[in-house]
Amino acid sequence: MAQTQTAEDSPLTCNETDALFQIKYNITADGWKSTRGVRRYKNSPFLKLQGNMVRYYNTFADLTDHQACLPRDECYEVVVAGLPTNAYKLSFDGKAVDIGDEFMFDGTNPVTSTEVGTCTKPTCKDTEALFEIQYWSGYFEYTEHAFRVEDKDGNTILQGEEPDESYSVNSTYACLPKDDSCYMFLIGGRDEWDASIFPPFSYSIIYDGKLVRRSDGWLFDSVQFGDSCKPRCNPDNESLVEFFMYTGATRIDEVGYEYEWDLNGVSNNSSASVVSGVVPIGPGTSPLTHKIMCVPKGSCSSFYISAPNVTREVVRLVVDDNSTSWENATYSNVTVNETLSFSTVYALAMDNVTYRKVTWWAPSPPVTISGSDNQTTNMGSCTVEGLCNEQTQDLFDLELRTPVKYTKTYDYDMFPDIVMPTISKIGWNFGYTNIGDGSWELQYLLQDYNYNEYAYDLDSAYGVIECVPKDGCELTFNITPTAPVESYNVKKNGIQLDDTDTIDALMTPFGQNCSASNSLSGGAVAGIVIAGIAAVGAVIFGLVWYKRRQNQSPKAKKGEEEEDPEA
Repeated sequence: MAQTQTAEDSPLTCNETDALFQIKYNITADGWKSTRGVRRYKNSPFLKLQGNMVRYYNTFADLTDHQACLPRDECYEVVVAGLPTNAYKLSFDGKAVDIGDEFMFDGTNPVTSTEVGTCTKPTCKDTEALFEIQYWSGYFEYTEHAFRVEDKDGNTILQGEEPDESYSVNSTYACLPKDDSCYMFLIGGRDEWDASIFPPFSYSIIYDGKLVRRSDGWLFDSVQFGDSCKPRCNPDNESLVEFFMYTGATRIDEVGYEYEWDLNGVSNNSSASVVSGVVPIGPGTSPLTHKIMCVPKGSCSSFYISAPNVTREVVRLVVDDNSTSWENATYSNVTVNETLSFSTVYALAMDNVTYRKVTWWAPSPPVTISGSDNQTTNMGSCTVEGLCNEQTQDLFDLELRTPVKYTKTYDYDMFPDIVMPTISKIGWNFGYTNIGDGSWELQYLLQDYNYNEYAYDLDSAYGVIECVPKDGCELTFNITPTAPVESYNVKKNGIQLDDTDTIDALMTPFGQNCSASNSLSGGAVAGIVIAGIAAVGAVIFGLVWYKRRQNQSPKAKKGEEEEDPEA
């Protein structure tokens, strides 16, 4: 970028190898106020040229036209954020430029990415189609994601790279054979931020000039495209199980290890392996794993995954045995074997119902972080007799569906209402209603973040299937009344249960014909107890008064009758 200046100055004179780029704003002060208002929470509008921040527009007075001389034979990315697209016009070399792709920015106005200069795409043969991946980095300069394209035999034919700067598009191109072809696009990672706080990353895939898919909210995603694609499982008699895992930067390649997994069919309280495998971690292996498995439709499946057991020798500073106090302790370097703990992100779904989407620490790390050596996820059409011990357990089955659209609202004017690509949280828990002096964990036998600690996709289904203690009305399912869900169902042993309204939550007593006290919150139950005590006191008072009346002398009674002849 040879020369830049605001357009308030005299027009730039560019040399023969450069062309004049201009951005001119036509928004009025009232227009600025209507889209920005007093809501200070919104990200400030800005202008970027080829990764260089030109200016932030914190106030309307900051909004001045800009011009620059750019090389004609290079391709430049112009990013304008936080303004309506009709609030500015772009030109290059004296010609108007159409504004390019739009991405989510502050929930009201978009951020746009437009190419100017000499920007070319590959020219494909007649037998080929141009495939393009557009990856938008959003707010973060560095994120952890991987994406690739596989052919119908599962071979990787294309891998893309993320941008190394914030608010930038990285495009990856390839010419792919069109005839008798089917491809799979895969993407996944560790990050899925709250879009109301951080403008999110996004991707678009374009094949043969047509937009196949665009998404502003995802942790993992898979998309089939091509002229010869067939269902991945037989829709008449099979259910599709999809498994994603992302290991990313936390992996220790030089050690080399693997996660073992097993998908089992469950019936009559016994299981049989359907398919099993490993996720290898080491030099040259992809951080993104994806598996498709087909199981009989209408069956109950259980996915079991176990952590690698990896130890290595390390030198630690250890307190000597002869030390008598911490103040005067002596230390020595000792070589010890330590078990390594790893974190990974994985997701499981069956027939488009997501049952798990979590970060898993395994083997169980130090006490500061929760973890486990293995995890089991139940999916599908499970029954209490098939999955649980009927003598001591009931079957808990939750399925909830998210709305097609969701707008996050705030009570304060400084915070904008934001049209969201995902739902950041749906709070629910299942456990004992009255725990007394018992552990608080009994109130949270199951919680939302145990099954999905990331965002909820819109227009999607989520499920939880677990065997729980056979304690009926002692247990309740709780969800906030304002939870952004389209619908949800709680079943006990296959029977759908009803809700009970309380002040703080919608409660579903985990039993039939539960009394009112079993359907109330802890505060409400406490109120009933207090009211009950008062009622008992009133009864006792009445009995005492009646007894005293009986013990009164006949003379006293006669006197009372004379005073009140009608008594």
